[in-house]
Amino acid sequence: MVIAAVRTPRPRLQETVAAMPETPLWRESLWAVNWLALRLSPVYYGQGVPKGDGGAVITVPGFMCPDVFMFEMHSWLRRIGYHPYYSGINVNASCPGELAERLSETVRRAAKETGRRVRIVGHSLGGIIGRRVAVEQPENVSQLVFMGTPLQAVHAHPQILAAGTALMAARSLVYGRECHCFTPECECGFTKKAANKLAPSITHDAIFTKSDGVVDWHDAREHEPRRNHEVGGTHVGLPYNPRAYRVLGYILNDRRKAA
Repeated sequence: MVIAAVRTPRPRLQETVAAMPETPLWRESLWAVNWLALRLSPVYYGQGVPKGDGGAVITVPGFMCPDVFMFEMHSWLRRIGYHPYYSGINVNASCPGELAERLSETVRRAAKETGRRVRIVGHSLGGIIGRRVAVEQPENVSQLVFMGTPLQAVHAHPQILAAGTALMAARSLVYGRECHCFTPECECGFTKKAANKLAPSITHDAIFTKSDGVVDWHDAREHEPRRNHEVGGTHVGLPYNPRAYRVLGYILNDRRKAA
């Protein structure tokens, strides 16, 4: 695990800005290399990572991705001894406030079925949705792990933001009202609620890559250096990155108390 320093003083999740990441977007097409490396790595079979404690771990996909995008991680979590759950949002391509409500239902169900607080692993936008739910359900969530999540501000590649804008425009046409997701004018208040302080009982860590071609990697880090873990690879490939899996195994096994 590599610890990196964080310069940003406070969360600014409501800020959405088009920015060109240091790594060109076309490099994200190499995400399949991460998947292949995972299949060839001993970590995929549970070697070299701590065994799970049977607790619930909910995986949340990134923007425009379905729950099944997290299939490899879901299966791996079961192999190493956890009780994995898909988020229940189906596809991360709707109002994030509505998706947070679906995830909330999954969190309540997982906590009830396992009899203990759950962990949430969110990729990219999925991490922000997970954070929103953790803020609202500290009694049911014990841990958050962000993977390539723009925690400080949404500085994303212009093409990604364009896709998001087009999606929101389509929603506006369907529902007959203007959509202001990811802005201060958001009617459901998603970004403001997601940026609220987490309960001290919830531990949280960020896994990021400096080769991220989707979001600015500087924004994908926590304030505290000890909570940041650099793994390399692509943004899209983080849910298949063997180095991310190894780090995740140790994070989930971490018994420390949040500061």
